Amino acid sequence: MSANGRREMAYRHYVAKQTKERRHAMARAQKAANRQLKEKMKSAVPSEPQMTTSVESSPGSWSEPMAPPVTVSASGAIANQTDSEPAQP
Repeated sequence: MSANGRREMAYRHYVAKQTKERRHAMARAQKAANRQLKEKMKSAVPSEPQMTTSVESSPGSWSEPMAPPVTVSASGAIANQTDSEPAQP
């Protein structure tokens, strides 16, 4: 193996090692953060539920009349469509 090939292999090994160490460090940090959050949530005391309501009156926004809902049958539409087509001789 040439000196240049050894150098390339060494560099690839170095990069892989650095990447692996960085991944492990990130995993350790994430694990610690999750552990702290879990402890914090466990020690937290839930407060009484608070209900807040407000009524806004804006003229004309909800007072408009609405049309009643229309029910459409898909099977009837398909059946009517096939009946109205002329038959090919």
